Amino acid sequence: MRWLAPALGLALVLIISFPVVAAECVFDPIANRLVCNPAGTFPSDTDGPGDRDPEPVDDPGLRYVYTATDPVIGDCHYWSNVPGGLDAWNPANDPAVIAVVTGLPVCPDPPVDPEVRAWEVFRSWDLAPPDPVITPPDHGITGLATFVAATEPTPVTHGETLPDGRPLEVRARVIAVDVEWGDGNRTSARPHEAASPPDGSLTHTYRHKTCPAEYRSEHPSGALCHPTLEKYTITVGWVWIGEYNTGGGWTPLGTLPRTISLTYDVDEVRGVNVP
Repeated sequence: MRWLAPALGLALVLIISFPVVAAECVFDPIANRLVCNPAGTFPSDTDGPGDRDPEPVDDPGLRYVYTATDPVIGDCHYWSNVPGGLDAWNPANDPAVIAVVTGLPVCPDPPVDPEVRAWEVFRSWDLAPPDPVITPPDHGITGLATFVAATEPTPVTHGETLPDGRPLEVRARVIAVDVEWGDGNRTSARPHEAASPPDGSLTHTYRHKTCPAEYRSEHPSGALCHPTLEKYTITVGWVWIGEYNTGGGWTPLGTLPRTISLTYDVDEVRGVNVP
């Protein structure tokens, strides 16, 4: 984003123009402000910017300094909690930060990147994983279908007004469900297809039962077991997509998976002739 150009290049030029200011001020990251003294010293020989009670700040997370060009006032600076500008919490950046904030006026309105803000909202949500129901519930049967069902969650929404006056809507919704069955097979479907049997399409038929190691090595039917597994690990996941809208339609942000895993035993049913 052109408005969000980091301030480093500009700051290096301004350091040369303001050597006296840099010698008389220190940036206090605790109070999020400059501490300056005309004589270039602190009130006492032992005090430093971190030794006094910090002044209250509206947002202590505003740690990065950016420069921009305003159409009215020209070059200016602003603070942001988005990484990429000059990190004011890094003491090595003190001269550059001081040169920028003392050499340039404050931008009248901070630049707005709706996508950055939308990502902040999307990532902040506690998006739910599936709560699957497996049928048969306790033990699968080789040769018979196992079903996974899960109730599609309600979309999550958020609305706010950006500093430049534009409305911002952010939403998250589930667009897919993935199931890894634990035997190397995987099934993907739309959320509504994770229905209970017989309507659901999230289904898989196991070929091998699961057995303890002793059974596999000693029982006559041990060869029918999975060669290594005592139980299958079934992993079920929602695929959440984030989208934002500033008035011109929904724009996708990306996807975030939310998964849950559980173990599942599979047995076999064998017919026996009864005299």
